[in-house]
Amino acid sequence: MLHVIKASLLLITITLIPLSTFANSWHTIDKHTILLEPHKNAQFLIPNQALIQGDKCAALIDSHGDFVALELLIAKIRGRLTVPLCYLIATNLDIKQLSGMSLLKGAFPNAQVLLPHSTHITTSTVKDAINLELSEKLFGFEQSLTLSKKRVAQAVPDQQLHWHAKLEQAEQRLTRWRALPSIEFQSVSVSTQLDLGAYTLRLTPESGYKGATLNVYSPKNNALYGGHSLDLLPYIAQPNTLEWQKSLANLSQRKDIKWVLPGYGKPYKADQLILPATFLALVNTAHSSQALDKLAYQYQQQKVARARFDTHYQQATKQKSPNKVLNK
Repeated sequence: MLHVIKASLLLITITLIPLSTFANSWHTIDKHTILLEPHKNAQFLIPNQALIQGDKCAALIDSHGDFVALELLIAKIRGRLTVPLCYLIATNLDIKQLSGMSLLKGAFPNAQVLLPHSTHITTSTVKDAINLELSEKLFGFEQSLTLSKKRVAQAVPDQQLHWHAKLEQAEQRLTRWRALPSIEFQSVSVSTQLDLGAYTLRLTPESGYKGATLNVYSPKNNALYGGHSLDLLPYIAQPNTLEWQKSLANLSQRKDIKWVLPGYGKPYKADQLILPATFLALVNTAHSSQALDKLAYQYQQQKVARARFDTHYQQATKQKSPNKVLNK
């Protein structure tokens, strides 16, 4: 029966102990800025986040779909902040990340959720997609918990006692998550400045990863936050990348940006924005194999392996191919 209990542990691990909760790192950049880095084993599954605190308000940039990790984050934010959390900012319209915004909004009901405005997707469509994602996520958790309960019930009494508290914790979490209200948010369609109290953030709508995106600029430390749209090696999830290329090219020319926080990976210096801009330029236009090899070598200088570069390039060319069915 022990092997059955171990299998059950694997199932409820989905609900109780996500990979991303282990050694999640908080990096204090200055008295206003904390960067939240996921565990190294989840660095390409869970995006970076940033917590910015002014004298009156705080803002959290980006989320993800790992609810247990988000609950731990909520507890830590409450213990760390000395001002209200006023803004929850999503840099893109990735539905898994937006489902996490629902949990954050439930914990901080007075916070305003800000999303990039899309000319192609209506507000109701975004809400419906978030609700569907939440429904599917909770259904998966419920199925795992139900099966875990059945398997634990077959164990000897002392083993049942060992797992009872864990199952009870999972049940309590599911009850909270089922009660989440439909999320309310504001779409940002024009450049907007947020006053956090002696600290400002500038939000600029752009084109990028999966279409509409928000770039968040901090004049205080010349930092740019843009999630997956600013990943050093872009992951192309849609064929319309010309505007994304133009956006990155323009950003690479700005002199007021010192460093960038991408969705995945370490922060990097602003002059490296030329790399993703060039990557998209090669994807969007005809080019020689020598040009591709040159760019791959430049990425290798930034510790991006050639195999990873080639995988991203092949994904990009598939997305740009005619009659390609888009990823969700």
